[in-house]
Amino acid sequence: MVSGQGTERRRNIALLVVASVAVLAVIAWLNRPRDEPARATVDDAVRSFRAEGDSGGQGGGQGEPALGVYRYTTRGSESVKSPVFGATHGYGGVSTIVLSAGRCGERERWQVLAGRWSEAEACTTAHGEGSATVTEFHEFFGTGQEDSFRCHSAPVSTQPGSHFSSSCGSDDSSISSTSRVIGVEPITVGGETFDTTHLETRSVLEGETSGSARRDEWRRRSDGLLLRRSAESEGDTSTAGGSHYSEKYTIELVSTTPRR
Repeated sequence: MVSGQGTERRRNIALLVVASVAVLAVIAWLNRPRDEPARATVDDAVRSFRAEGDSGGQGGGQGEPALGVYRYTTRGSESVKSPVFGATHGYGGVSTIVLSAGRCGERERWQVLAGRWSEAEACTTAHGEGSATVTEFHEFFGTGQEDSFRCHSAPVSTQPGSHFSSSCGSDDSSISSTSRVIGVEPITVGGETFDTTHLETRSVLEGETSGSARRDEWRRRSDGLLLRRSAESEGDTSTAGGSHYSEKYTIELVSTTPRR
């Protein structure tokens, strides 16, 4: 026969165990990495552009858009899911593209969050072939990942119906893309209408990260200034237990006059 004191002791131990588990759960939640992305502002982009100053590079010449900070109305988001955590970052608001002088032309940097940006610089050879450096940066739960690719493309034509391909590589992944010129389409910005080249690109990513992407861009025919972009991508990686990334957004130019 179990005494009343023994029963009470076991009940108290059980309550202590339950309380301890609850405390551990609270501690685990408090120690969970925070994911609170900071917005990147237009003023931040302008300060960055001014700080760079005259880098001695090339860009903004004849047939190229003026250097400076361009503003885009932005819709969309990015998200990541893993077996443990998941998060979504909204893009709603204004993002920027900074056009600055690069090695052989203009460097184009799109930024929507402090922890989400992409940068590209393209060069063209005398034979019409292209080479580019593309860098993507994403940050989740305070940890950033930067991926840089070197890209090469066949000679590019902006004639409607034209097709061309490109390939990009990093230390652990590769991207194969096919592009098609849909046609010449009018886009209105700030009450003025411009002829644009509508380019559609499909990409496949292989290697440590695998996935696919689609991008449509409308660039002003006179100088290549980006007036509109629609993009979406999906990717999976097996590192750190595996995770799935997705992104979908649209940006539209607010004004063809950049801030400097």
